[in-house]
Parts: sequence; structure tokens; C-alpha cells
Amino acid sequence: MPNENRGLDGQKNDMSRRIALSKAITLVESKSPRKRLMADALLSKLRQQCAPERRIVPSFRLGIAGPPGVGKSTFVESLGLHILGLKGNENDRTGDPFRPDKLAVLCIDPSSHVTGGSILGDKTRMSNLSHHPRGYVRPSPSSGTLGGLGSYTYDAASLCELAGYQMTIIETVGVGQSEVELAECCDLFLLLLAPEGGDELQGSKKGIIEVADVLVVNKADGETANLARRTANEYKKAMGLLRKPSGWWAGTQQGKEDGADSSCEQPMAPPVMLVSAKAGTGVPELWKTIVEYHDYAHSSGQLIEKRRRQNRYWMWKYLRERVLETAKGPRVKKKAEMIEQLLDVGAMAPREAAGELWKNIIATDS
Repeated sequence: MPNENRGLDGQKNDMSRRIALSKAITLVESKSPRKRLMADALLSKLRQQCAPERRIVPSFRLGIAGPPGVGKSTFVESLGLHILGLKGNENDRTGDPFRPDKLAVLCIDPSSHVTGGSILGDKTRMSNLSHHPRGYVRPSPSSGTLGGLGSYTYDAASLCELAGYQMTIIETVGVGQSEVELAECCDLFLLLLAPEGGDELQGSKKGIIEVADVLVVNKADGETANLARRTANEYKKAMGLLRKPSGWWAGTQQGKEDGADSSCEQPMAPPVMLVSAKAGTGVPELWKTIVEYHDYAHSSGQLIEKRRRQNRYWMWKYLRERVLETAKGPRVKKKAEMIEQLLDVGAMAPREAAGELWKNIIATDS
């Protein structure tokens, strides 16, 4: 009976922590000025309580993007269950040093441009992962923000890390070639592709394919297995035109395999892999690739440098959003309406109007 009581207490504590994390994410996503101040204070306090060595890179972030209908939710659940199943698996002899004990998933759903609402159905599609005792699935709206992410996805990922989740998967809305902001929010960018989408013209476009670290062709099973292989081969050819910068992990691995000097790191194309999220095939091989990147990025210091760049990127992004909100706020509303009227009658150019509005914002704040 005592053991049962401890088990029930543990479940209650886990549930309490999940509820607290959900409330904290809701707080940072709020656009209320009062709640925004509360969110700032919460994030500051949590970081102060965190160990100094874990403030920069407390956990690992995997970003997953792909077009609508490619099977992102099924893939995320398959990968997540595989990761959580590695702990205590005696049959697994790979000796991977990176085995997350707890996994968080942030799912970004598109918001309606008319009503502003979101369905938030990803958690329903990941029922097994969302009910896992060591998994946490949180759907959030994009709130009309471009780039495939929500306005405060970066803060939500930080809260998951501070809550003790060793790995956070960020699944974006269905994205196109130009929506690449996910690269500024994750440590490894994984692009999920469907069969028939791998012509060389697509691969050579400058955009989301160029910033991806790993390309994965899904649905490599059944009738689409051969088509998926052809698609992967076409993307491999197209990737020959897109080289990662020198120092990227895959180039270092290739240099070691060829017996080259490790100090002369040669850039190479991102790997293209085949996976069937439905059947689970290819997932262990993909996880091995992710672990290889994780280990190299940590040992080389590239992960710390990437997080530093990302922190600066999001600082300026939040500042732009604050300025835009101030411009549309009640303090400068009358001036903005006057400038819009001058703009409508052609008395002022858009560039000049923006300058006048900016002067008014500065004067209001001072």
C-alpha cells in the first residue's frame, strides 16, 4: 500500500507540473500588457533558478517543417515514441549517449485570417504520445504570424526546457519555400517531404530547402515505396547544388570517413533519408543521425554559438512586434488616423508616413 501511495503521489506531481507548464505557456502567449509583464518576470525568475551551465543550452530542440498533408503529426508521434522507448531498452545496444528521458512537443496550428481562431487538432492526432507519462504535447495557434511559428514559440520552447524536458520538438504549420523562421528556433532543422515532390527545380530553389539540416522523405511504404525512393534520389541530386557552410557537422563526418585532415572541414549537402512514419521503418536510422549531429554540435561549440545568434534574433523580433503594437495602440491612434487620411488622398507617400508615425511613437514614449 505505501508503494501504491507513492505511485499515486508521483502521478499527481507530474500532472501538477504539466498543468503549471501549460499555464506558463498560456501566459507568455498572451498579448495583454499586464500578463506580458508577468511573463517577463516568470521567465527571468526561472532562468535565475537554473544552473549557469544550463542557461545557454539546457536541452536539444528539433524543428520539423513540411507541406500540408505530408504526415507531420504521424511522423512526430512515431519519432517521439521511439525516443521515449529508448530508456531502459535492454535490446538496444547502440550506446547512444543522448537519450532524452522527457520529451515535449510544440505543435503550431494555422489561425484563421477571418476569425483568428485555430482548430488545435494535433494533440488529438498524437493521442499515444500525448498520453505518455514522459511526453508533453502542446498545440498553439500561429495567430497570423508568418514563418510557420507562433509569435512566442521561442519562449514556449524555453519554458519546456526550464521544466526539465531534455528534448523539445517544434512542429510548424504547413510551410512553403519562403517560410524559414523555424531555423531561428531550433538546433536541428528537419524538412519532411512527400513522394513526387523531389524534382531538381524544387531542390534548387532558395528557401526552406536550403536552410534544412536533414531532409526526410515520408510515406516510404506500400504503393508509394518506390516513388519515395525516386523522390529521395532526385533530392540528393538537387542537394548537390546546395552546400552547407564549412564547419557543418556532416562535412566533418565526411572528412573523417575520407581520412582527411579534421582541421580542414569540407562543406557537403544535407543528408536525405527515407522514413515510413506509419510503419516505423527508417526511424531508428534517422534518430542515429540526429544523435550524431547532437554530439558533434555540443563538442564543437556550434550549438552554443547557434543559441546565441537565435537569442539576438528573437530579441529584435520581439522589439519589432512591440513597436508595431505601439503604433496600433490607443496612444498614437489619433495621429495614425490623420496620417492615414493624408495617405489616402495622396498628400503623403507611404515611406514618409511611416517616418512621421515613428516620430510620434518616440515622442509618446519619451
